[in-house]
Order: sequence, then structure tokens, then C-alpha cells
Amino acid sequence: QSSPSQRAADRELRHRLTRALGELPEDQRTAVALRHLHGLPVADVAAHMGRTERAVAGLLHRGVCRLRELLDAPGDGDEPAETRAAG
Repeated sequence: QSSPSQRAADRELRHRLTRALGELPEDQRTAVALRHLHGLPVADVAAHMGRTERAVAGLLHRGVCRLRELLDAPGDGDEPAETRAAG
């Protein structure tokens, strides 16, 4: 069993991840979700998206890199990255 503080931290991480996923371009978001949230192999993601495996690999790479940037950014994550950068 997890502690109340661990459950709160887990909820916060899920919230931040959901927001970060929402900031990705649609094709990157789809590829990341199918591969990492639904566990599909890259070949299946490519077939679902009508793309080559190489194209999907590129989308996954860029999408995961961007997610890392968004999740590592300072602040509470409630404002878009462009707003934080302009501030």
C-alpha cells in the first residue's frame, strides 16, 4: 500500500504527464500513446498510423524528448511552455 503522500505524488505526475502529452503535436502524441501507454510494438503503431516504422521511430524520439523537456521544466506545469519561455 502506498502512503497518502505517495498517492498525491502519483496523481500529480499523472496530471503533469497528461498536460505534457496535450502539448505534443498530434502525430507525436498518437505515436507515444500507442507505444508507451498501450504497449503496441512499433510495427503495429506504424500500421495504425499509416507510416513507416522509421517515421514512427522519429515521432517517438521527438515526442519522448519533448515530454522530458516539458516534465523537467521548472514551475507547476499549469502554463504552456511558450508562456514560461516568454516570461
